[in-house]
Amino acid sequence: METLDDSTGEKTEKLTNGEDGMESVKLDSEEKVDPDKKEESDGKPDWRGRIHSLPKLKMILGGSVIFLILLIIIIAIAPFGSRNEMAPSPIVDEHFKIAYTACGPVEGLVEDGAFAFRGIPYAVSPVRERRWKPAKALDSLESCWVGVLPVHNATPACWQIYSSSRLDGAEDCLTLDVFTPQVPYLNPLPVVVLIGAQSLSGGSPGALQASASLARAQDVVFVRPNFRLGILGFLAAEAIKRDIHPPTSGNYGLSDIVMALKWVQLNIEHFGGDKKSVTLLGHRAGGTLVTALTASRESKGLFKNAWVSSGASILPGKELMESERDNAQFVESLECGEDVECLRNIDAEELLDAVPEPWRHPLQDLPQRDDEGSFAKHQWLVLDGKFLQEHVSDAWKSNGLHANLVMGSTVHADIPPKLRSQNENWTGETVVNYVRSSVVGTKNLTGEALQRYGADWPGLVAMISDIRTVCPLLYLSQSQQGKAIPFYLVNHTRDNPGIGPEKLADVSVDVEAILGLYEPQTPSQERYVRSIQTLFFNFVRYGELMDLESVGGNQVFMIDQGITPFKDTSNCGVWFANDIVPRHGRID
Repeated sequence: METLDDSTGEKTEKLTNGEDGMESVKLDSEEKVDPDKKEESDGKPDWRGRIHSLPKLKMILGGSVIFLILLIIIIAIAPFGSRNEMAPSPIVDEHFKIAYTACGPVEGLVEDGAFAFRGIPYAVSPVRERRWKPAKALDSLESCWVGVLPVHNATPACWQIYSSSRLDGAEDCLTLDVFTPQVPYLNPLPVVVLIGAQSLSGGSPGALQASASLARAQDVVFVRPNFRLGILGFLAAEAIKRDIHPPTSGNYGLSDIVMALKWVQLNIEHFGGDKKSVTLLGHRAGGTLVTALTASRESKGLFKNAWVSSGASILPGKELMESERDNAQFVESLECGEDVECLRNIDAEELLDAVPEPWRHPLQDLPQRDDEGSFAKHQWLVLDGKFLQEHVSDAWKSNGLHANLVMGSTVHADIPPKLRSQNENWTGETVVNYVRSSVVGTKNLTGEALQRYGADWPGLVAMISDIRTVCPLLYLSQSQQGKAIPFYLVNHTRDNPGIGPEKLADVSVDVEAILGLYEPQTPSQERYVRSIQTLFFNFVRYGELMDLESVGGNQVFMIDQGITPFKDTSNCGVWFANDIVPRHGRID
């Protein structure tokens, strides 16, 4: 070690040669002073020293210039992005891919040149004490996982009642699937969240099926969450309300979707998605839920765009207490009294089996003379005070839309299979008699209706679809003050095996074309698929319908082999004028 003798100003070195084995080391400070530097120590310029150091200075300057050139080249060729980008998630091998979530890493599959992650938990399991409670975030270590979670296979959908009356599903079901063409942190892609269900009792996800190949083809990240349905997703009951703070009940399925959207905001960047560019695609009852979310304060800021296909226009107008009274008889039939713990211990399948038949599926038929109107039917959604405070149209008027919205339907959205099965061949006479026996006949509109739609099966289906879905949705889209919400109608027909020999524009022909599930076989079919995909994905990327400029900015348009303005809405005018819609609009 060195010591400094303060009295002399000279350094001395002490060496220790003991057990520590230290060896003496020649110190740099002991180098002899260069005589050439003596002038500088005397305060005089040292020109020789400066000249002697020029080669070293040139080497330093040269190295600095080379370093700067290399730095400029690296910056020029580096991909553009944030300075704080994380490294891309690793590919474990050619079959698996790791991505990261706030709850831990997940392992997906490499599929079709892209990546699929199936069954990622996004909320606490809604079982036992959490049955009939709003979705809860995975915000604790106990609710997360240790290590890498394999998410290779589809998880069960939530319990539901299908149109065939089959019961199936699981109660522990709050998971989602992600399909993405990339898992880096550069150039995030638009995100499309799929919300599909045939009714609020079941049939989810229905036609809304994404894939890794579609994500790669469209350069979009798809997310498809499971959410609670029917009695487990929407039961409003006083006993449940007393067990929740703040007191409320109902709309649990809606809370699931809100939680899934919050998961997207927190995690989607780790899957290559842009959380600032989220579009909801809602189909059928899923479209009804998406429409409700455009008016919910709980979902504000969680998505940018919404596309609603063939949803219902009649949304909750009943206060919570009224809905709880309407459901009281059903709750009493479960023989639990006011004991909420008893209600939560009932087997899920037993609960679904007890659901009354009128609650299960929406009407797909002409309104009949004994039909008291839509408001007498069961409404699953409720004004719970948290997720929904007022009717959607009222919320739009008071608060405005907090997302870009497009609404639409297909011409034959409501094909009634049971009605079709009543007659093998729907002749003109059969159709005339059936229309005359309905509310349409009661209002002396049979002749005018048949003149407008035709006395055949496609005409009857178009009439039913207008009354139940198309015209009520059009009415709702025009209820927004100021600029009307863009509204589309798909008139592209195709075969419907199992329903009848006629070609119809069925309820799924729009979303299946959007999602690449409709394989075009003819040039006309190819033009249709190209038209609707271009319209939809332009909306996803830019938040507006770019092609509307080609039809004069008309807000109501028809989609088939191209996009054309649809100015003649006189069919709907007949039903409006005679108080048939929206009163008889479909309830999900």
